[in-house]
Amino acid sequence: MGGTAGRPKLLTVVAVVATLTMAGPAAAQYDEALFAFNRGDFATAARQFEEVAREGDPDAQYWLGRIYEGGLGRPRDPVTAYGWFERAAESGHQDAATLRDRMAARLTQEQLAEARRRSAPGNAAKDREARDLIAAIQRELNRLGYRTGVPDGIAGNRTRTAIERFQREVGLDVTGMATDRLLDRLRVSGN
Repeated sequence: MGGTAGRPKLLTVVAVVATLTMAGPAAAQYDEALFAFNRGDFATAARQFEEVAREGDPDAQYWLGRIYEGGLGRPRDPVTAYGWFERAAESGHQDAATLRDRMAARLTQEQLAEARRRSAPGNAAKDREARDLIAAIQRELNRLGYRTGVPDGIAGNRTRTAIERFQREVGLDVTGMATDRLLDRLRVSGN
């Protein structure tokens, strides 16, 4: 047996390591996020997946959808989950398409419209506007005594619960959705 028998395997291993190394920080961060998810550290996984998902990685978008769908490390949010599944599905991710379609059957028409609006291509500026809207609603809800916590622009469980309570108390349709119309109504309440 000569010394060349093991070289093809060694070259294969070197090629795989080189490919993974060249994949860059996004791939490394995705791997770290998946590792965090698998060990049950969902808050870390959500944070890391989100950075990669915003760069357009369909696998990270799929996992972020799963996180929001299940309320793992983030508040359960079917609208946001649908949006991430939609983005991944548009890139050809079949599992994301399946979950998106299942979720569509469970969402109201208003929730579905909001999810589609959020997930439309090129909506980074609109994402910022949505966060600003949610933060403004949170500030107004806090001003009126509906405790949402720190106005962070994230429509978590406390924010949705406060919105629903306000809507119920003033006779609006109870949707839990952050809208411009809701903000206008909050601003004129309690004055």
